[in-house]
Amino acid sequence: MFDLGEVEGTHYITMEYVSGEDLKTILRMMGPMSAGKVALVARQVCEGLAEAHRLGVVHRDLKPQNLMIDREGSVRIMDFGIARSLKVKGMTGAGVVIGTPEYMSPEQIEGQEADNRSDIYSLGIILYEMTTGRMPFEGETFLSIALKQKTEAPRNPRELNPQIPEDLNRLILRCLEKDRGRRYQKAEDVLSDLEKIEKGIPTTERIIPPGRPSTSREITVKFRPRKLVLPAAGLVVLVAAAVFGIRLLSHRKTSPAEAGGKPSLAVIYFENNTGDPGLDHWRKALPELLVTDLSQSKYVKVLSGDEMFEILNDLDQDEVKTYSAKTLREVASRGGVNHILLGGLTRAGDSFRLDYRLKSYGSGETVGSGSVSGQGLESFYPMVDSLTRKVKEDLKLSRAEIADDIDAELDKITTSSPEAMALYIEGREYHHRNDFAKSIELMNKALAIDPNFAMAYRSMAMSYSNSYLRSESGRCLEKAMGLRDRISERERLLLEAEYYSRSERTARQAIDAYERYLKVYPDDAFVQNKLAYLYLGYNLYDKAIEFSLAAIGNKSTKYYPYSYIAGAYEALGRRDEAKAVIDSYLRDIGDSAVLRGSALAEYYIYHGKFEAALTEIDRALALSPGAATIAFTRGAPYIYQGDLARAAEAYQNLLKYKNPAAPMYTLYGMAQLALLQGKFKEAASLAERGAASMEQAKETTLLNGFRLTLIGSQWRSGRLTEAAGTCRRVLDSGKAADSLAWQRRALFFEGLVLCDQRALGRAEAVAGELTSLCREAMDPQDQG
Repeated sequence: MFDLGEVEGTHYITMEYVSGEDLKTILRMMGPMSAGKVALVARQVCEGLAEAHRLGVVHRDLKPQNLMIDREGSVRIMDFGIARSLKVKGMTGAGVVIGTPEYMSPEQIEGQEADNRSDIYSLGIILYEMTTGRMPFEGETFLSIALKQKTEAPRNPRELNPQIPEDLNRLILRCLEKDRGRRYQKAEDVLSDLEKIEKGIPTTERIIPPGRPSTSREITVKFRPRKLVLPAAGLVVLVAAAVFGIRLLSHRKTSPAEAGGKPSLAVIYFENNTGDPGLDHWRKALPELLVTDLSQSKYVKVLSGDEMFEILNDLDQDEVKTYSAKTLREVASRGGVNHILLGGLTRAGDSFRLDYRLKSYGSGETVGSGSVSGQGLESFYPMVDSLTRKVKEDLKLSRAEIADDIDAELDKITTSSPEAMALYIEGREYHHRNDFAKSIELMNKALAIDPNFAMAYRSMAMSYSNSYLRSESGRCLEKAMGLRDRISERERLLLEAEYYSRSERTARQAIDAYERYLKVYPDDAFVQNKLAYLYLGYNLYDKAIEFSLAAIGNKSTKYYPYSYIAGAYEALGRRDEAKAVIDSYLRDIGDSAVLRGSALAEYYIYHGKFEAALTEIDRALALSPGAATIAFTRGAPYIYQGDLARAAEAYQNLLKYKNPAAPMYTLYGMAQLALLQGKFKEAASLAERGAASMEQAKETTLLNGFRLTLIGSQWRSGRLTEAAGTCRRVLDSGKAADSLAWQRRALFFEGLVLCDQRALGRAEAVAGELTSLCREAMDPQDQG
């Protein structure tokens, strides 16, 4: 590089003309290189990097295409177009990804500052490609490659090319360490080891080094930061994925061999060998108890009961009595686990016995088996506690790990009643099937047996939340929080995070709880999805994408992370990219009622494709027949078409759903339609009915939804004093629920109403209140 300057606002770089070929072209023509040639090229690249780093310049886009080799064999590092000065921070926007994904370091993928060790990582990839003829991490899209750069270990180069000297192999793998603190820290250190390696290469394979390039010390650029700032459109980590192709986040089935360092297992539903159909419910209850017990472990990864249900339901195997070898392989593959545990229950009078076999997925061999016995149903808990310890031993946990592990007794972290536990597990199954009303009914029965069953309260909170009955959900969370000493440490952190995430004021506490959880259980995709959801809600799109990718990297096959990445695109106005992410999930992984009935339907409505939107909603309802919230969206395409009669029919049809909130959705939809048609008196009447019902039920979300409809009817019909009063009621309700969002909405509408009343002084005061609330809604990362 000879010069860097600017002419009439146009920046330019003057570089040496090199007559030769770039390394990428040479590799395509010749394939893998001998150790001697690799050492020759690598040594020259290291010399160039060492010089650049000495001058404070990081290349940031080192790749074979940017390494030119002339006819004499001299190597030039080209294209310093996105280089950064080590002496000047922040030359590109925070979170903006720059580089070529196949050669980018993990820290660049995450949008962090690049330093000289980032160039060393890229050099490691180049060396890998030179020695093996292939790159360590490949994929069809930016995101798929990014996942591998961040989460996957490269395959050992010697497995692909046994001729690679062992010391060169070690050098390559050290360059490719994910943690930059474990890589070579300076190019000079790599150069020193390369020179030692060259001495060990047979003389016949050595290449005579070329003369030193005359331009090796001509990288004497004076960086002017003002002129080097790259334009950024506010995009954050990995949002640039669409540039690299539409097939986003393509997913392949997980091989259990890739599940990571800790042992992992799925617990299959047990066989009931007692001959008593009245004990059939223990087929699922016993595995759930075992999963609950094992899930406390820091050293074992266990497929959750929810995940097991989804996989078996997907395979249409959730009600079969025994499982074929093919089904077991499919469970292991979909669950990303390397062990399967099978069990059975037998009985002789009052005596019960649990038998188990632990199979390795890779070899198919049984790596552990045994049985535990007890008297009566009350012995099931101590039997499962004993079985948990046996399984840990079979999984080759050391004595120190077993002693150090988290392993509270089951009756201390669930319920002392086996009958209550059986009702809980049955209720969870109904929850999975979206029959939230039935799930709540069964949880209440479990609580009638054991009023201190914290997990039942937490499950009811989730069912109420999914039914959009937020106040009831909050009541159950309050109950569970009061009993959190009766759940496992793992469940306690989850409960606290859910409890604190209900309010913007406590968002930081929710994030802290999730982050403490991930320190103990770092590969939990469920919690990574939860964090992604929280960050998306606070418009922190880089964080939302980061944790969504982490969840996908931990083999999550749920729709959530894809939904959150799509949500980030949607918020940035990039609707086509958002749709591409959704399409990739539906095409490559599985179907989703939520993605079809919400995200895709909204996309088609936005583009005026109302029939396509209705088709997606109907497909969603076929997948999830009890989902009243999705059915409610069926009115929207008709409203946008002006067909209010069909919209009314769609809202009336909600009454056939079992969802406890369905009647209120019908009432709400009809009130909205009346408001649209200018039937203000009818709209007000319907809204008042709904508000009265929700006030009695203490359901804040729908209550204030009805009140906003009432404000609209009062405002539009000129009843401004009444409208202002209703705004105050929404404000008071928001304060009582500690909801900053409802308080902001109330003040916004009150300000508009006051302006129409010409009460400009009061409107200004309301604007001041609103401003204070907006300032109070801080970035959760900045809260104390």
